[in-house]
Amino acid sequence: MATIALENVKFKNGYSSYLRNALYVTIVIHFLGFLFSPQFEFTPYVLEEKEFIAIETADDFVLPPPPKEVSQPVIPMAAEEGEEAQDAADVAPTSFDQIDNLPPPPPPKADKMSKFFAFDEPPVLIKMVSPRYPELARLAGIEGAVTLRVLVSEKGAVISVSVLHSDVTPAMDNAAIAAIRKFRFKPARQRMKPVKAFMAIPIVFRLH
Repeated sequence: MATIALENVKFKNGYSSYLRNALYVTIVIHFLGFLFSPQFEFTPYVLEEKEFIAIETADDFVLPPPPKEVSQPVIPMAAEEGEEAQDAADVAPTSFDQIDNLPPPPPPKADKMSKFFAFDEPPVLIKMVSPRYPELARLAGIEGAVTLRVLVSEKGAVISVSVLHSDVTPAMDNAAIAAIRKFRFKPARQRMKPVKAFMAIPIVFRLH
C-alpha cells in the first residue's frame, strides 16, 4: 500500500512536466506535417473535346401520328349556385302527347278459386297468444294492424294463415302469423257437426 501511494505522489509531482512535454511533441508533429506535405496547386478544369457526327434523315421519313385522346370518366360534382338553371335548359322538356299510345299493362294473375266452407255456428276463440313485437319496429315506433285469413280445422286448430291486409312491416306480419298459429278455437258447426271454417282476424300493434 505504501508503494502505491509513493508512485501516486511521484506522478502528481511530474504531471506538469508530462503535460508540457506532450504539448511540445504535438507542436513538432504539426510543424513537420506542414513542412513535408506537398504544396497545393490549382488546376483549372478543361472540357474534353469530342467529335459529333450529324446524321441526315431521309426525305420520306414520316412521324407517326400522336395517340388518340382517351375520354376521361365523368365525375359527379356538386353544382355551384346558378348552374342548376343552365343544366336544366339543356334537358329536353317531357312530353305526354304519346301517352295514349302506350301498350296496356299486363293483366293481373288470376287468383286460385278460394274454397268456401258453410257453417251455422262460427268458430269461437278459446285460447289467444299475444304476438311478439319485433324489436326493430318497437325502436322505430312503428304501429299498425294486419288482418289475417285463418282456416280453422274441425278440431279447432289453425291449419293455414295468410295476410289479407297489412300496414305494418313484414317482420310484424310474421310475428302476427306466428301468434295466430298458436290460437285455439271451438270449431265451427254445420248442423251440429264440426266443420272447417275461414275467419278474418285483425292483429293490432300498439306501443301504448
